[in-house]
Amino acid sequence: MPESTTDVTAASNSGEGYHRILANVALYLMTGSASLAGTFTFQKEHRSGTIQYGAIEEYRSAALTNVDALVVEELCEFLRTDQMLKGRLIHDSDIRSVAEELVQKEIIEEKLEGTTYYLKARLLADPEQISEAVNLLQEIESKIEELRRARTRADEALREVERLEKEVQLARVKVDLFKKEPDKALEETDEIETLLREARDLFANQDYEGAIHIYTSLIQRDKERLRCLLDRGAAYFHTDQYGAAGADFSEALELDPFNPVAYHNRGSCRVKMGAFDDALKDYAQAIELDPQYSEAYRNRGITYLKYLSDYEAALNDFNRLISLRPHDHAAYFLRGTAFGKLMRFEEALRDYEKAAETLKDDPWLYYNMGNCLLRMRHYEEAIESYSKAIECRPTVGSFYHNRGLAFAKEGRISDALSDYNEALNLGLDDPKAYVIRGFLYWKNGERDKARQDWEKAAELGETRGLEYMAQLDIS
Repeated sequence: MPESTTDVTAASNSGEGYHRILANVALYLMTGSASLAGTFTFQKEHRSGTIQYGAIEEYRSAALTNVDALVVEELCEFLRTDQMLKGRLIHDSDIRSVAEELVQKEIIEEKLEGTTYYLKARLLADPEQISEAVNLLQEIESKIEELRRARTRADEALREVERLEKEVQLARVKVDLFKKEPDKALEETDEIETLLREARDLFANQDYEGAIHIYTSLIQRDKERLRCLLDRGAAYFHTDQYGAAGADFSEALELDPFNPVAYHNRGSCRVKMGAFDDALKDYAQAIELDPQYSEAYRNRGITYLKYLSDYEAALNDFNRLISLRPHDHAAYFLRGTAFGKLMRFEEALRDYEKAAETLKDDPWLYYNMGNCLLRMRHYEEAIESYSKAIECRPTVGSFYHNRGLAFAKEGRISDALSDYNEALNLGLDDPKAYVIRGFLYWKNGERDKARQDWEKAAELGETRGLEYMAQLDIS
């Protein structure tokens, strides 16, 4: 440590009117064996009146204060390069507080001459001891900081506990409120279930208007809205209110866009309203959402068969329907009808026979079987099937019409005439029936009746009878 001189005030301010302090200090750093670290020489002057000095003790105190400042500066510089503390953040305040306790001061000589004070002193410092003290001090400060942070966390935890306690209190209040009205909530739930059961019973007994009334009241109360919309839509459908039914199914889809039943039912409404393309889209969406949805295949197939005459598409849907429901005899009836439209009469008959295992009283099944047999020229079997249809329902004119045609093919003119008379008496509005009965009258020798039937047929737009008369030149 080199020798240094410090002028705290201007050196030229010598003379009277000033207090002077002249100090020479030797600093020893103890690193195993005593060694001189360096000397300090400094001069400090104060104008008289700014600081009042009297006894030598006051000069000494002022001198040592400046000595302490210089020592701390040197110790800081030394300790920053010391391997024990290298790289650590050391605050001058830490060193100063330690140095005041650990640096030993020894005054070798002092004297006061007028207003000039002379000091010669020796200071001893053990850097290792100071380092340890600094470490201890910093550890203490670190623990104090850690405790401060712990206290902060504890305060935060306490605030969280207080918040949770408030939430618990609020929850208890809610529970208490709920406990005060449990009967009311249960009563409302029971009431809704009772109304739903009542509506379902009304629907099952075909009192659709009564069911609609209940479902509407529940929808207005916003109770079980999706279920009520689906069921009310079905009730509207059964009362031929297809627009209202479709609107309910559309609203149901707004609540549940992935509901295959709503798509299927809306498709059925659109079929009834003649919107076949839209209906097919709804059926397709229902099938996409539920590939096992057999009723969607059934009703889409019926749409193809009955309204669009796309018999191949109908056949594909009925095949899928039967694969899903192999014991559904009505499905065989439908597929048989598609086969018949495609002139695949033998396959149609097999399906009709399968359907007849359970549909023994269905007149249209026997009628369709008779039509296939008639086209296959199996007239006796056709007559038998038509007779079964008539037995099941004797008021359908087309049954007599077709059986009469089969009788005619067999040459049984009297039986054929009897059937055509019955068909026309039942109100069959088919000009072909008049034409055929006219031919039967002609063959039976009743020409006037033949002419009357052909003229009637011509009034209805069928002129083949009159053309035949012209060829025969009947007057």
